[in-house]
Amino acid sequence: MRIEGAVAVVTGGASGIGRSTVVELARRGADVVIADVNDLRMEAVHREVDALGRRALVVHCDVSLDRDVERLRREVMEEMGRVDILMNNAGVALLGPPETIPAEDWDWLLQINLMGPIRGVRAFLPHMMERGSGYIVNTASVAGLYAYHWDTIPYITAKHGVVGFTEGLKLYAEPHGVKVSVLCPGLVSTNLAENARLSGLDDPSQWVSALPRDYEAIDADAVGPMVADAIRDERYLILTHPELMEPVLEERGRDLAGAIEKQRGRISPPPNIHK
Repeated sequence: MRIEGAVAVVTGGASGIGRSTVVELARRGADVVIADVNDLRMEAVHREVDALGRRALVVHCDVSLDRDVERLRREVMEEMGRVDILMNNAGVALLGPPETIPAEDWDWLLQINLMGPIRGVRAFLPHMMERGSGYIVNTASVAGLYAYHWDTIPYITAKHGVVGFTEGLKLYAEPHGVKVSVLCPGLVSTNLAENARLSGLDDPSQWVSALPRDYEAIDADAVGPMVADAIRDERYLILTHPELMEPVLEERGRDLAGAIEKQRGRISPPPNIHK
């Protein structure tokens, strides 16, 4: 897809991967909408976009609220006139044993990490389908491809949901001219931990999320160009750490083989119609 001259909306666009993508898309000639809950950081990113000579719109938006996402859609259409690229990127983290996590904390995380992308698609997909063009990027995680550790079960749950939602969306939207990608970052240096919630922990200082440590974190600034390249090339799966695909394939292949083996004695073989 051509990025130059496009209008892009990025939720969670004030910091981390969102900010990196906003700046990179502007650098490549797009006008951008920065949607976030942190007004000071949004203004800082706005100034970066101004310095690149591109137009920017700042919209305070909590993606867990229907009214905020609907307001985002209205302001974008009024001010920018159209949307070519949508990146549903806003996210939070929640750690702890699943049996100790209050329902309200589960709801908090799922409303942002899973329902946020769903709300974004509901808001902007009809416009894209009507025009017969557009591009949607949903930010998931390597945690949406395989469960790397039990202390992040809520995060894993939401990100698996984003991956499944995006796979289905790709099948639905692409015949209507709307391309779709899913971003599955590995370990990236962002400010995600600032608003993270820890639940059921007697001593949080001893609770360290056990992300795979056999590979290095990358800076968030490196991710924006990866996203922009994938949009340009219309590539579905965006990985910040491609080497993580090996364990994904191994684990998923092993799970599938085990499931097939368990079913062999339960399912009648198909009839041989050529006897």
